[in-house]
Amino acid sequence: MKVLVAGTFDILHPGHIYLLEEASKLGDVYVIIARDRNVEKLKGSLPVFNEEERKAMVESVRYVKKAVLGDTGNFFKCVLEIDPDVIFLGPDQNERWVKTELELNGLKARIVRIDRKRGEYSSTQTKKKLGIFTRNDCRKE
Repeated sequence: MKVLVAGTFDILHPGHIYLLEEASKLGDVYVIIARDRNVEKLKGSLPVFNEEERKAMVESVRYVKKAVLGDTGNFFKCVLEIDPDVIFLGPDQNERWVKTELELNGLKARIVRIDRKRGEYSSTQTKKKLGIFTRNDCRKE
């Protein structure tokens, strides 16, 4: 069974590992890594690690069968190419958008959302602890 996980995965932390481990309980894990320019567009700043570095880190996690870089124009293109049985969402990912895209593209993947976070880990919190501030962080404070 193919299980798809997608995200930025900037500053890999125990929460990411927990997400990938839980996804692996359902099948082979395929990960789509968000492209740098898409991250900048959505989050207002570039990730700490570039897309190739983030892909290399995620690929090294034992729960991951394969990691790929997302598409810069069509966020759903890689989902179509992987054709997963399950899309495994983190607690802060948009399920409604995924359902709509699945229907529009005729995919029958089941959506599973992780039931809880492992601790209060987040890349944003880790950046703050390290003293790394982004444009978004500055706007919020």
